[in-house]
Amino acid sequence: MRLYTTLAVLVAATSLSWAQTAKVCIDPGHGGSDSGAVGNGQQEKTNVLNTGLKFKAWLDKDTQDPNGGGSWNVIMTRSTDVYVSLQGRCDIANNNGANRFMSIHNNAASDTSANGTETFSYSSTGTAADLRNKIQDRMIQAWNRTNRGVKTASFYVLVYTNMPATLSELAFITNAGDAVYTGSSSWQDVAGKAHMFALQNHYGLTAYTPVTAQNYIVDNGTSGFSASSNWWTSTSTAGYYGTNYHVRGTAAVSDPAQWTANLAASGNYQIYAWWTAGTNRAPSAPYILPNGTTVNVNQQANGGQWNLLGTVNLSAGNQTTKLSCWTTSGYYVIADAIKYYGPQ
Repeated sequence: MRLYTTLAVLVAATSLSWAQTAKVCIDPGHGGSDSGAVGNGQQEKTNVLNTGLKFKAWLDKDTQDPNGGGSWNVIMTRSTDVYVSLQGRCDIANNNGANRFMSIHNNAASDTSANGTETFSYSSTGTAADLRNKIQDRMIQAWNRTNRGVKTASFYVLVYTNMPATLSELAFITNAGDAVYTGSSSWQDVAGKAHMFALQNHYGLTAYTPVTAQNYIVDNGTSGFSASSNWWTSTSTAGYYGTNYHVRGTAAVSDPAQWTANLAASGNYQIYAWWTAGTNRAPSAPYILPNGTTVNVNQQANGGQWNLLGTVNLSAGNQTTKLSCWTTSGYYVIADAIKYYGPQ
């Protein structure tokens, strides 16, 4: 039951660092034989499950991105179209030691003109009320529906959970205007993100949109690669990336080959190089990373694979890695492909 309430008034939502993890129970209402509200060709159970899963996806992304936001251990009361009793939902949260319980619903009324967003907690003050208030604020910003305010109620899942709990009535499934939002996959995703922002703010974190790490591969001869006419293409040694590689004899001049990638987000990036190996390759080929650091690699070994040059903090936008030919004379340097992986 509401055993935490008195203590919660004394203990505000604590600040969360990325190294700490809060356990959040997401509760998509209804399910299975319980369709919840229906209206405008939609079922509440389907809408809120989709919204809850998108909320979870945002929290998972946030956990994977150490550059901002928080770290979350997400528990779902249901992840499919199954019926879970009200007590069953409470048991899932309580037995797993959740730190917060967040129930997601669509509203309904016989009067189809009823519309808007409202968010509930059991008490008007304390930790749950703080989270409730932040959810309401974020949902109004996100969906811009009528603001019906924050409220208190003795809903079963608000009473019989042992942790601060909220219940979101996102909008009215029975109202034609609201239903545009409740049943839309893209607007459901926006609602999930808004709940993530609210949770971040509740834990004292600045609202942060996490970025999923991705590969940016620039192969020789493709957009983003450049080299002078002193470099030529070859396929004489197997193990190259793509259709060929560029090669140049070493000399006492920089004349670098260059790989430029347009990065979507700032953060730490791992930078890898691919070359073909051979005994005539430079044993100390100088790669120059975007931050100016020179990394010398032995191109006589480890050909035909990605080789890590280093991890560098980079800003969003164009970032360039270079390969100079200024190294020990009598060898060749191989300019094949560069991969940027991040942000991490």
